[in-house]
Amino acid sequence: MKRFVIHAMVILFLALLTTISLAADAEPLFRTAIREYIEANMPWPPGSVRVDFLSKERESVSQHRDLILRVEPTGNQEFIGDMVFLVKYFKGGTLLKTESVRTRIEVERDVLTAARGLPAGTVLTESDIRIVRRWVRRIHPHSLPSMEATSGKRLTMQVASGAEILATMLKEVPLVRRGKMVKMVFDNGAMQIVTVGLSEEDGIAGNIVRVKNITSNKIIYARVLSDSLVGIGF
Repeated sequence: MKRFVIHAMVILFLALLTTISLAADAEPLFRTAIREYIEANMPWPPGSVRVDFLSKERESVSQHRDLILRVEPTGNQEFIGDMVFLVKYFKGGTLLKTESVRTRIEVERDVLTAARGLPAGTVLTESDIRIVRRWVRRIHPHSLPSMEATSGKRLTMQVASGAEILATMLKEVPLVRRGKMVKMVFDNGAMQIVTVGLSEEDGIAGNIVRVKNITSNKIIYARVLSDSLVGIGF
């Protein structure tokens, strides 16, 4: 009988140790609530965010099955970088306590970077750009959304290898050049006339530029359509 009692006490002690270990490993209730709030309200794809808690651990309200936590963001509400949340504990409709919790949110995203050192004036091609997956705390307001946004653009400054390429570093490459010959197309639907002219200024797609008609020497305003091609009446 005595041996049975000792055996039962050992089992009970081991079970208690296991329970304590699991409780120590479990994430505090307020952290779980904040993570769930972030995932439910963030503009980022699921699985692309990680959260660090910067506030010191505090003695939290004991978990009850009828305990309700309400999470409210304060200040920066962009769900990236440093962000503060208020966690309110309610039981039976009564507010028990409010905690202020500081967090740091990082987002994993594709960043367009220079595949190597690129000098100013480089007209970008796909081989010049590398897409790198990075964890970031801030998204630059001039970040580029895709590789297509760099297509045919010219760098206005030198970019180091691995540095992010921003929209402010790029300039459209002129499709027509000052002093260069261009094909001029007049099209009113019923009739189309094609002739040649001399561009009086640089222009990118969609620009209205001055073009000298070689035949009449008159200055005509035309819209840049494509490489060395302008349209009249478009």
